[in-house]
Amino acid sequence: MSDYADVLIVADQIQGELRPITFELLGAAHELAGKLDVKVQAIVMGSELGDMPQVIIHNGADEVFVVDEPELKEYTTLTYRKAVIATLEQMPRPPHIALFGATTIGRDLAPRIAAYFETGLTADCTELDIGEYIHKGKADPSKTGTYKNCLYAIRPSFGESLKARILGPWKNPQMATARAGAMIPYQNTDTTRQGKITRVKVDFDSSDFRVKVIETVREVSTSVDLTQAKVIVSGGFGLGGPEGFDVVRDLANVFTGSAVGASRKTVDAGWIPYANQVGQTGKTVRPQLYIALGISGAIQHRVGMSNSSTIIAVNKDEGAPIFQFAHYGIVGDLYEIAPLLKERFGEAMRKEQSAEGATKSV
Repeated sequence: MSDYADVLIVADQIQGELRPITFELLGAAHELAGKLDVKVQAIVMGSELGDMPQVIIHNGADEVFVVDEPELKEYTTLTYRKAVIATLEQMPRPPHIALFGATTIGRDLAPRIAAYFETGLTADCTELDIGEYIHKGKADPSKTGTYKNCLYAIRPSFGESLKARILGPWKNPQMATARAGAMIPYQNTDTTRQGKITRVKVDFDSSDFRVKVIETVREVSTSVDLTQAKVIVSGGFGLGGPEGFDVVRDLANVFTGSAVGASRKTVDAGWIPYANQVGQTGKTVRPQLYIALGISGAIQHRVGMSNSSTIIAVNKDEGAPIFQFAHYGIVGDLYEIAPLLKERFGEAMRKEQSAEGATKSV
């Protein structure tokens, strides 16, 4: 094994259910750990966690630190902060890298951990890598030199027009939060996989309960989460008005497990809720199929969907930027083309369902 310490992720769970970002972090950590020849560690916190540690091991972790306390039933900053700090301080040596999700919890928790350990943190990363860094700065000669196996925390900058590679090799753990939907989830789930589970005891005191959760009210959505949809049909300003999203929804309904997306301009115009926005200030998605209707393809939107397996773009402007990165482009009136796409995809879906039915009957 390497001389470097391991790669750690902090699992994100709500009400006893691991959130998708946890599996994305495990996928990213597995890639980084492979390059460093080290293990993947995880911290999971909460109350009555059940088989959650085993699920994390089945999805790539070699060791899981479990903080299962009734005080952690609901997320509060101070209790979860103490749990992470206590876990890290009980480790023989700090992890080389620590990853959090850029979720509501991760964005609140990660900077407080970084501040406590006086280490750096790069937020909202869309890529993570390992590389070398040669420091030649004159401001602090003590830091001059070559740093091996640094965390390259990569995130969009300057309105998504550039990618910034940010490093903080001076102190471990080197920390980053990963944007939801940007990393590829761990792919080799194995329910027979074995790993080490370490229970961590945390001594809370009255100062950790200065904030109390009185009640938690969660809105249950009946629509498919954009970041989990296999097919997304998105509409842009080329729709001409909010009624244009009827066409978008109509096409999306052809597919099972589909969702409706939107460009920032349509959200700003009040045509559709923010929850549907794809892009820099919206959701980052990675569906199998992304159909863009009337979307120009500005860099702000591109960064949120360019990793889709297949992109089909429909726009009447043949010079629209989206045609530069779409896999298939159709120049024309979306109101004429969308019904044709619905018809063709509908036929394909019906044939697929018939084939599956025939296979089951045999």
